[in-house]
Amino acid sequence: MRLGSRRARARDGQLVLVSPDLRRALPVEEIAPTLQDALDRWTEIEGALRAADERLRSGRAAGVELAEGDLLAPLPRAYAWIDCGAYTNLIELACRMQGTAPPDPARAGHPPFYDGVSSRFIASGEPLATLGSDELDIEAELAFVLADVELGTSAQEAGSAIIGVTVVNDVSLRDVLRDDLAAGMGIYHAKPPCGMAPTIVTLDELGDAWDGEHVHAQMHSWVNNRLIGHPDTGVDIAATVPELIAQAARTRPLIAGTVLGTGTVSNRDPEVGTACIIEQRIRETLAEGFPTTRFLRPGDDLVIDLRIDDRSVAGALHHPIVPDQVVGRSIEARLVGVHSLHPS
Repeated sequence: MRLGSRRARARDGQLVLVSPDLRRALPVEEIAPTLQDALDRWTEIEGALRAADERLRSGRAAGVELAEGDLLAPLPRAYAWIDCGAYTNLIELACRMQGTAPPDPARAGHPPFYDGVSSRFIASGEPLATLGSDELDIEAELAFVLADVELGTSAQEAGSAIIGVTVVNDVSLRDVLRDDLAAGMGIYHAKPPCGMAPTIVTLDELGDAWDGEHVHAQMHSWVNNRLIGHPDTGVDIAATVPELIAQAARTRPLIAGTVLGTGTVSNRDPEVGTACIIEQRIRETLAEGFPTTRFLRPGDDLVIDLRIDDRSVAGALHHPIVPDQVVGRSIEARLVGVHSLHPS
């Protein structure tokens, strides 16, 4: 299934099932009004959702045609956004550039975690502002949407908590990040709200690309129609996805609707490119002595798309980069949109 949230009067949108070609949507309010409600009652309603999805796929339920801007982020707001650094190559490259020792290999399977902004996820098509930063960067990541995970759950148990996978752009303000780290109180200002792909996809949709431990797909990122990379999400990752979930739940339970990111996808093979600009700049510095790729600025256009055999998994995540004042509208206006087109 492909789960999405159609723009509606309520700020959490209207739960819809999305066709494999991402062109049509079937509202399922009689089953669950919102995606969060569905996640809260997943074991109770999954069968009904799959039956409705089959009607959409077979044509027995026509659904509605999706136009640009119809979909919010699948979870416009979530109980938690937890990110980690499971791809260690980027850290190793940064250490090489700085002439410092790489992280202890014994810690590679236990990457750091942080709590990000979960009160708002930005929909595909919505703009990203520089927010006063001169170093706006992307971080293209796999993200897993979870059911309830008990405190101290094992990796053997954790995999069963995965409801679906999507793509998150973990927006980073690199110059602000340096200031945050220097202050010693976390990275609060450097990490504004993230973007999220149009749909969340259940694991069965991935076929052989999901092996129970990793998603084997390519994370494509374009800036101004130039492909900057297509690293493999199943390569050079320090821990399995179930292990990451178990580590995230080591000292706290995870509530249904938690979104867990794997960190920026990064492969050691330079031929596959990168999923963030800072890695590209580090590679250029190591090779040439200085970086040539600039950070994002107003007027740029960004597209991130997770693909299996050239097929989009969750739909492309697209953001135009705009001056700060363009996104100065109220949160409510951005979340709700045009009420008259899509009444709840």
